[in-house]
Amino acid sequence: MIAPKAKLTSKEKVRKLQRTLYRAAKASPERTFGVLYDKVWRQDVLMEATRRVVSNRGGPGVDEQTVAELKVYGVERFVAETQEELRQKRYRPDRVLRHYIRKANGKMRSLGIPTLKDRIIQMAVKLVIEPLFEADFQACSFGFRPKKSAQEATQMIRYVVKGGAKWVLDVDLRSYFDTIPHDKLMVLVQERVTDVWVLRLIRWWLKAGVLEDGQVTSPTLGSPQGGVISPLLSNIYLNLVDRIWVKRGYQNRHDGWEGALVRYADDMVVLCRTEDAARFYKEQLAHLLARMELSLNEEKTRTARVKEGFNFLGIHHREAKSWSGRPFSLAMPSAKAMVNIRAKIKETIQSQGLQGSLNEVIKALNPVLRGWSEYFRRTNAARSFQDIDRYALEQLHLWWCRKHASKWALRSRGIPAELFYKAGLLPLSDRVTQQGSFKPNRMPIG
Repeated sequence: MIAPKAKLTSKEKVRKLQRTLYRAAKASPERTFGVLYDKVWRQDVLMEATRRVVSNRGGPGVDEQTVAELKVYGVERFVAETQEELRQKRYRPDRVLRHYIRKANGKMRSLGIPTLKDRIIQMAVKLVIEPLFEADFQACSFGFRPKKSAQEATQMIRYVVKGGAKWVLDVDLRSYFDTIPHDKLMVLVQERVTDVWVLRLIRWWLKAGVLEDGQVTSPTLGSPQGGVISPLLSNIYLNLVDRIWVKRGYQNRHDGWEGALVRYADDMVVLCRTEDAARFYKEQLAHLLARMELSLNEEKTRTARVKEGFNFLGIHHREAKSWSGRPFSLAMPSAKAMVNIRAKIKETIQSQGLQGSLNEVIKALNPVLRGWSEYFRRTNAARSFQDIDRYALEQLHLWWCRKHASKWALRSRGIPAELFYKAGLLPLSDRVTQQGSFKPNRMPIG
């Protein structure tokens, strides 16, 4: 007797749908897709969208509905009601709540937080249309894409530097997410998506009113950071830069010019062999961005020698020499990243107060150390990890002395490190990963 096939989960069904859409788009670069809305309100798509949004634990929007309240209300009940609302085309997005977070430099970054329902429906649309654009995205783009990461962007930079890049154009865009022109963005979206109702949803989200201090404004530019679909839309728009870069031959050898573009969302660098090439690509990029109604931040955009070093995604890159005199690509946590993790360690320990136990303090601290080390472990981080180990021990030592009012121990630093490691402290020095070989599909330079 043949056993019945196991029932596919919502996640597996959505993955199957995405593979089908991706293959269709990859096979026909000029094809547009006009029947997609019915897939957005499929139960499995909405269930998977809800699972992803809930797992992100985002804050409430203008309706103040939280993830906890949704779980109490019932996920299946919510999905069924949302499905019917979309099927009958009664859904309309709510306003976006403006929220500010403080950046490391003290400046404030604005976020637009849609309601929980809006985020879930945005995720459903993203699940359906993302495979279509993934078929078109270039290999130089690493940000907010499936199976792509900042670590891969770092490895690409190291590969290009090892291949002979001596100069870098370090690019900074001026207020990118706030200045994306809606009309030009929608033209690019319609290169793949022609479903009227999917396009209507995207336009509604772009033009949704923003609530701040009791006042509602209607944006004419930009895609608010905080929306689920914003990273995909931002990649769709900047993919035009990637496509033109590759089409003109800049990504490989072209009339004596050589420039490898590495992009992570709106952060990008161009690696070149000569200073003249770096200046040439800056002019080309500025001209291209102007046509897209974007601009370079001239104060932060710079050209520099690779051996002088540059920072990208929190990692400091530079050309160095080994003990034998051979050049190699060095990558390690940037000075800013080191300052930030020290501040986070200190803040985490102090936030526990003096009433809790050592085990509780270390339990709160370990996720901070683990997350930071996971990001940097594939760089030349051994010395940086040792420095952070010492700093974490120092801060735990000070906490222990304050807790036990031990002035002698505070002066002598006499508490052994084993006390903290036996209590479960995560040693970063054990988490450095040996560098493996990295070979992209095509050599970016030369």
